[in-house]
Amino acid sequence: MFLFDKLQLTLVKKLIISFAISGICMLTGLVYTVSGLRNMHEMEVEIAEKDLSAATITITLREMMLAQERYVGRYEILHQPELRELYHQNNENFRSRLESLQKVYSGSGLDLLVAGFRLHSALSERILSGNPVNKDAMGRAAAQVASALDFIRSDQQKTLDNKLKEEDERETKIVTWSIGLATGGASLSFIIAFLMIYSFSTSIGKLQKATHRIAAGDFDHDPGIISGDEIGALSKDFKQMAERLKVLEQLSLDASPLTRLPGNIAIERSINRRLREQTSFTMCYLDLDNFKSYNDRYGYIRASEILKKTGEVIHEAVKRLNDPDAFIGHIGGDDFVVIIDARLAKEACQQIIVDFDAMIPAYYSDEDRLAGCIEGVDRYGVPRVFPLISISIAALNCQPGNYATAAEIATAAAAVKDRVKESIGSNYIIVREAGKSET
Repeated sequence: MFLFDKLQLTLVKKLIISFAISGICMLTGLVYTVSGLRNMHEMEVEIAEKDLSAATITITLREMMLAQERYVGRYEILHQPELRELYHQNNENFRSRLESLQKVYSGSGLDLLVAGFRLHSALSERILSGNPVNKDAMGRAAAQVASALDFIRSDQQKTLDNKLKEEDERETKIVTWSIGLATGGASLSFIIAFLMIYSFSTSIGKLQKATHRIAAGDFDHDPGIISGDEIGALSKDFKQMAERLKVLEQLSLDASPLTRLPGNIAIERSINRRLREQTSFTMCYLDLDNFKSYNDRYGYIRASEILKKTGEVIHEAVKRLNDPDAFIGHIGGDDFVVIIDARLAKEACQQIIVDFDAMIPAYYSDEDRLAGCIEGVDRYGVPRVFPLISISIAALNCQPGNYATAAEIATAAAAVKDRVKESIGSNYIIVREAGKSET
């Protein structure tokens, strides 16, 4: 399993390789057993067709040779033609059986047997023809045949004993190896199964521990699982999820509790990411005009409702433009930020102003709404008449290379905001290049 981990194989491949190894061991044992049984069968067939047949033929030839001697001896005394006929038939049968023996036996005693039989046959023919024959010569020929048959039988018996011994040894070897291979294959299967179960259970245990640690807020915890298979990929996803949760937690802590929009940390991170990626974008700085006078007249609860609603208006207006990378943030107080594709900046500013101006009158009394203004004092304590709340948007077009940090962009956007606030009512200004603007 540790080798599998180094090879970074998937679970399916690990299972296939493991079962393949076990299957090869079992199949090797089966093939070896079948091959051994086939060899044993071939040996048994050879013994039956040659050795046993040779032993049977030697016994038959000995009986035929005795019959030859009887037929010749009787004919020599009785001179009956039927005895001569019986001799010839027996002699022909002897020759046929001798040819059969030559097919299954090729030992040295065969030549001695053939020579002795020919000599005995020649002497017997002379006797059957009425010619005298030396008895000692006839006896020596018969003795040569008998001796040759005894030698062949003894030699064949030794060969048979050796083959039977070899067969016993082969059978023992086949049984031993078959049992060994089967046991080895089964043991290997159990070992592989144990290692895989151990690996899976260990990895799952690490993932379970990682889940508890992440749930407890330890987003930096590493499960310590080697990547390569599905569990490793899942561990990698866990780490990525933890990193994302850590970011989301930071964003959540940084988010405005009123509007639930991301705060300064997230705003800076979003700007810096775009600067690293060298992408063009527009930074929109949104500020509410006459918000302090409204707060002084209607109280912070009503003022907070306007801030919350303003966040919703901005979010919905930007969402309708279908920019998946757009970002909406709340700096604090009545200051908001929108980061959007430069091509959509103008439309975004216009849509936000339209929606905001349509929303804001509902937060005034009928009297103030009809008058279009409220009375109050400015920050210096001087009584003044303040128009209804409006929104000013300073949009700064940021091209790759124009700005190095988020701080530079924030400073430039603040300067543009001062310019747009000089106008009465909701307005926007888009600064495309230094010294040029569209209002």
